[in-house]
Amino acid sequence: MTREEAIQKLLEIDDEFRSWYEEHQELKWKVHKLDKHYPPDPEIEAEEERLKRRKLYLKDMMEARIREFLSKQQ
Repeated sequence: MTREEAIQKLLEIDDEFRSWYEEHQELKWKVHKLDKHYPPDPEIEAEEERLKRRKLYLKDMMEARIREFLSKQQ
């Protein structure tokens, strides 16, 4: 099973993983939107950093779940 197949399967069967994935996608969009803000604003930059940290945390959680799922498939 490929990594992409594992992600698709987890999205189907794992509600928590799906929730992380959806939040990660939403944060990705928000960070992209904030990146385009000009001129730079310290408050916006702080919010962007907060969102990036949360996005990275979710990515780490998803990666751990993917590894765990793939190890059980072998």
